[in-house]
Amino acid sequence: MSQPGHPQRVLVVEDSATQAAALAELLERDGFETVIARRAARALEILGEQTVALVLSDVLMPGMDGYELTKRIRSLPQGSDLPVVLLTSLTDPLAIVRGLESGANHYVTKPYDPVSLLARVHTVLERRTVRHPHTTPFTVDLLGTPFTISASKEQILELLVSSYSDLMRTSEAVRDAERRARFLAEATELLSSSLDVHHVLRDLARLIVPRIADVCAADLLGPPPASLTQRIEIAHGFPDLAAAEATDSRAAPTPLSEIARRAIGEQSVQLVPVADDDMLREVARDPALFAELQRTGPYALLAVPLSARRGALGILQFLSADAARLSTPEALLLVEDLARRAALAVDNALLYGEAQRATRARDDVLAIVSHDLRNPLNTIHMSTTFLLDVLETPGGVAPIIPQLKLIRRATARGNALIQDLLDVSRIESGTLAVDASLTSASELLDEAVLELEPLVTSKGLRFEHQWEGADVNVPADRGRIAQVFSNLVGNAMKFTEASGLVRVTGARHGPFIEFVVSDSGAGIAPDDVPHLFDRFWKASKASRGGAGLGLFIVKGIVESHGGTVSVESVLGAGTSFRFTLPCIARPAGS
Repeated sequence: MSQPGHPQRVLVVEDSATQAAALAELLERDGFETVIARRAARALEILGEQTVALVLSDVLMPGMDGYELTKRIRSLPQGSDLPVVLLTSLTDPLAIVRGLESGANHYVTKPYDPVSLLARVHTVLERRTVRHPHTTPFTVDLLGTPFTISASKEQILELLVSSYSDLMRTSEAVRDAERRARFLAEATELLSSSLDVHHVLRDLARLIVPRIADVCAADLLGPPPASLTQRIEIAHGFPDLAAAEATDSRAAPTPLSEIARRAIGEQSVQLVPVADDDMLREVARDPALFAELQRTGPYALLAVPLSARRGALGILQFLSADAARLSTPEALLLVEDLARRAALAVDNALLYGEAQRATRARDDVLAIVSHDLRNPLNTIHMSTTFLLDVLETPGGVAPIIPQLKLIRRATARGNALIQDLLDVSRIESGTLAVDASLTSASELLDEAVLELEPLVTSKGLRFEHQWEGADVNVPADRGRIAQVFSNLVGNAMKFTEASGLVRVTGARHGPFIEFVVSDSGAGIAPDDVPHLFDRFWKASKASRGGAGLGLFIVKGIVESHGGTVSVESVLGAGTSFRFTLPCIARPAGS
């Protein structure tokens, strides 16, 4: 730091406004005054107007460069002993010698380290008072280029030592960069070797330990709102605890920790220099590993979000007993780059899994549709064959009307299946036709009851229905809402044993009409509930009782009316489907 109360002035000569401002801010934070010149000619004017303690100049500038500026400074009466430090690069081996020839006292390599730059400025200022004996200029030939040097032996030796130190630091930085590049190349090859998300994260965690961290935990986010994580892998360097990786804690979804929530919410790396016990416990999720971390700590914690095209996918958490391994700029850049590559690999693996499931669903629906269409076609074929045999037999007599009714029912079943497939296509493309008109909500319920009650009772089931409260108008497509009731009641009939109950009710709740179709059937497993409205999904894969389109179509029709659909189910106690429609404020019939 410059002396308090006597700040020394540094002339910064830099043609880049951004670089000049950065250098001035760095020097002023260290207690110096600064004055900036964007051109060498302007720097010479300032030296004629003001007194400065040191000149810090870039070499490459338009017009007069830093070497020529230094020579001009040395020719000034007040410039013979004025310290000059050049900002140069080690990419040109002649740069330092050119600086010596021009009369520069020292140099700083670009890109510069702030600490090293300030240290060099202070060194030059401290040695300004040291008088070196006058030396006779001498000429040296370097790489075929002659240079005339007038610097003292001490100055030359100091520059040589500094150059050697800078070269060693640069060489080490290059080696570090090569190691990081090799690691990233290895990680990329590993990440691209599998399309199974569990294998991807497992192999990545095991690659990270011990090369980057002592512990690495890899978690995937659950479905929206993504408040739970699924532990995929945890790798660590404690061989006696290898069995801890297979504990049940890995399979159990766990709420997001505070640091993980912050990393995902801000989409940025979160570093905790010393992780507390709660953080260690959340990363470990195993008592034995947690105890070992407590014994061998403290640990720095780094949380890195895995984010790709579809947003946040998961989180990587690193623990290191050496905080510097995780906190240096190079380490942070490395883990951010690694996280980007890992997120892309995870996203690809998830998309591949979805594509595989879609392919299986397609194959399933083709098999189901083929089966369901074959039945009515077989009926039509047998009935028409029978009629042809009868009509071709002289004097043949047969009950034709029952056979024609069979044909009509068979064609109706085939047409219904085809219509469902068309509705699915329209829902997915957003072109489902809804011809809405103001309709009495209670009449929608009555029409559904009139159509469906005979079907329910014919299956040996009890059927109850009720409209509660005052009637209101709703903008609805009567045919489409009838289709919703038919699908929901049909679903209830399918999973309710004989003598069971199917109940349909309706009532107004605020700005919506809510209809409920409930049953006393077997209920739905909790793991199946999130998939109920998926296309082609069926709880029982062995069932041939439909193509798995009904509930998907229900959701599409209700949402096209501006409503919502939901389900509540308890295993062994039945299921309730609720759907809403926006209502008109005035009562029906007014």
